[in-house]
Amino acid sequence: MISGTPGTGKTQVSGLLAKQLGFKLIAINDFAEGHNLIEETDERGSLVIDEEKLKVEIDKLSGDIVVDGHLAHFCSADLVVVLRTSPIVLEKRLLSRSWSPAKITENVEAEILDVILQEAVEVNSTVVEIDTTACDVESVVSVISDMIKNKNYGDYRPGKVSWATYFDMLSL
Repeated sequence: MISGTPGTGKTQVSGLLAKQLGFKLIAINDFAEGHNLIEETDERGSLVIDEEKLKVEIDKLSGDIVVDGHLAHFCSADLVVVLRTSPIVLEKRLLSRSWSPAKITENVEAEILDVILQEAVEVNSTVVEIDTTACDVESVVSVISDMIKNKNYGDYRPGKVSWATYFDMLSL
C-alpha cells in the first residue's frame, strides 16, 4: 500500500514500483468507482469512499499488488508506505492543481499533524514513512523495492519525519 497526503508522489511512485516489480497496480479511486464504493462527492469535489467496504473489497484481492491512494492505509497489507512531503513544498504542489484554498489548507494541515501516518499505524503493523521532499521518484522506488525484498525497514519506521517546525502554518 502506498498512501500519503495528496501531492506527496503516491501515483508516480506506485506506478513505477508496480512496473519494476511486475505487480498489479490498483488505484483506489478507480477501484472504488468500479466497485460502487463511492458514497458521494463532497463540497470540495472530493470523492467520499466507504472505507469499511473498501477494506473488505481490497482484502478479497490476492497476488502481488501495489495499492495507490490516500485511503490505502485503511486496508490491511504486508507493508504500508506513507509518503511525506514538507508542508511548504506540498502547498506549492497543491496550488499547481488549482484546488480551492480550503482544500489546500486542509491537506497541508493533515500533513503537518501526521494524520495519515497515525491512521496507518492504527490499522497496520508494518508501516514506514519516506520523506519525498527532495527525492526523485526513482530513488523512492528503489528504497521501497529494497524494503520489500529484504524486509528491512530500519530508518523508515514511523517517527523519523517531523513537521513540528511548521505548526505556525496551522490555521486551527
